[in-house]
Amino acid sequence: MQRVDVPQKVSVEERLTRIEMQSPRAIDARLERLGYRGQRQARKAAAILAYRHLQRLRRFHLDGAAPDPGTRQNCLFIGPTGCGKTYLIELLFRDILEIPTILVDATQFSETGYVGDDVNTILSRLFAQAGGDLSWASCGIICMDEFDKLATSRSDSRFAGQQTTKDVSGFGVQRGLLSLLSAQKADFPPDFGFTSRQPPLSMPLQCITFIACGAFSGFKGVVDQIDDEVRIGFGRSVKARPPEAIAVEVMEEELTRTTAFARYGFLPELIGRFNRLVAFAPLDAGSLKAILVDGVLAEYQREFGDEGMNLTADTGVLDHIVARALQRETGARGLRAELARSIEEAAYEHFGQGEPRTICLRLRGDAIVAES
Repeated sequence: MQRVDVPQKVSVEERLTRIEMQSPRAIDARLERLGYRGQRQARKAAAILAYRHLQRLRRFHLDGAAPDPGTRQNCLFIGPTGCGKTYLIELLFRDILEIPTILVDATQFSETGYVGDDVNTILSRLFAQAGGDLSWASCGIICMDEFDKLATSRSDSRFAGQQTTKDVSGFGVQRGLLSLLSAQKADFPPDFGFTSRQPPLSMPLQCITFIACGAFSGFKGVVDQIDDEVRIGFGRSVKARPPEAIAVEVMEEELTRTTAFARYGFLPELIGRFNRLVAFAPLDAGSLKAILVDGVLAEYQREFGDEGMNLTADTGVLDHIVARALQRETGARGLRAELARSIEEAAYEHFGQGEPRTICLRLRGDAIVAES
């Protein structure tokens, strides 16, 4: 009978030893080499977060030091859509540090006992991402995207009693997240709760970093409204407030307004669990053009190269795409949308024919055309 070798389980200590310990400055430089553009201040904060996370893991697992609850880092990333919040997390923790990292959508969770995922199944996903290794999973990163969608308006039906009515997707989920952000450990179903055959497991949370991301559209308007209420009276000058843009930067000093977060629809104690709030700015034209050339266009060029063709684009085309993305206020996400139609037309005409040729993207009026 042929012997089957069972792969040996790699210990957490071995895994951490293999991870190169880099300075925050070196981590930031690595992000630049991997193609991340813009967000200079946010990148600095994220690089320090990654460094501290790895140091905490090494002190606990390699040096034998007891984990200090005060060193746990929970961060809230706030910025407009397409500014690179979740992409930064993926590059930083999944590609550079290579530790268990999951990205979950906040909109799919509901209060315990209702249709939807329970918040503790977040730990089930982290456990699965770590290959069923509980110790390695407890070293990971949890990123909750669309975190601002958990905001709930305070209606009159909730008046004095926070528990008198049910809000299964807003305050209910927020209350469930409180323990994940501060508890020492939490139970979770290893089978995601699909069956009752497997007993729950307990995951240590002292070394897990929780990162929430959201656009928080309208947050600046809430801050302005609070400031206007402070100045109420006969001597107050009434000024028209223009509609808030989509791609707007929230300033650092505005992130300290816990009252504004409460008015926006968050439990103050939940926001208090985040010891670092990082503001992401809308991407400027220079950053968008660099992302377009080094990322989106380069990806299409590799695809055309596999077909034996050379893809180029005039400078006017690049500037037009960037201008349209700025106008639509969709950040880096808008770049691909502007380019996709012209690329598809060229691919439809020339892919699969085996004819080497050069395809050049040119601007004709407001339309991008592909000429060979």
